Amino acid sequence: MKRPSDPLFTRLPSHQNAVRPGQVVNLAGVIFQSDASSLVGALFIRPIEAFDRWQAGLVRGPGDAPLAMHAGLHVVLEDGRHYVAEQLVGTLFEDFKDALNWTPLEAFRIRQGRGWDATVPATAFRGIDDAVVAQAIHALNTFQGHPFVDEDCTEFIERAFGNRRLFGDSPTGHALGFGLRVGDPALPLLRPDATLDARSSRLLRVNVVQVQPDPSASHDAPNAHLWLGRALVWAAVAGIAAALGSLLRHEKRSRRRWF
Repeated sequence: MKRPSDPLFTRLPSHQNAVRPGQVVNLAGVIFQSDASSLVGALFIRPIEAFDRWQAGLVRGPGDAPLAMHAGLHVVLEDGRHYVAEQLVGTLFEDFKDALNWTPLEAFRIRQGRGWDATVPATAFRGIDDAVVAQAIHALNTFQGHPFVDEDCTEFIERAFGNRRLFGDSPTGHALGFGLRVGDPALPLLRPDATLDARSSRLLRVNVVQVQPDPSASHDAPNAHLWLGRALVWAAVAGIAAALGSLLRHEKRSRRRWF
């Protein structure tokens, strides 16, 4: 039976993907993905990000492709294989132990289903030059993974680049005077003079994201996206605990009737 093209089903067990498969020798860039068939994305990620995207001017028009909802680092190993270093959510191991996954590029693309991916050179981002890219490659060869409850996909990318901000603040928080990160892959901080290929420009809405304001919050500022995600996780845990408690109470009452 064919499994759905959702990240929860189309990858190896997390503890296997957490092991770096070889020496990283090149960084092709930041790879963006819109996983059009992801249940996690449809139920949680897109609704959380929708209002901030609207505030930023990222309104999806008729015929437009869906915006990016995930990002990772497209790397090349010394044997020539292409991988994506990324933070993933979904399993207990990833959520609370280590969310770092080294995913073969082919598997990454299969997972997106009817969606799309696009790799953007790291030097297209504000404050990133060749020297910073070299430092990021070195960092990736010594990286330790973090659980997803502590670091989402955008924070992982920024940590690889020495905690430089590569994704924008929350437009909603900015309007209200709060210094909040948003952790949204659809808000990359691309340089105003960066030139991308036509396809990437269209998918990333370059004309909109290039004019987003520089970030005012620090890399370790509160992450609105991550905090909302944590709230959803704990709400789900509380709901399961309440359901189990109700079931146990019902079972005890049933036993009393019999005895």
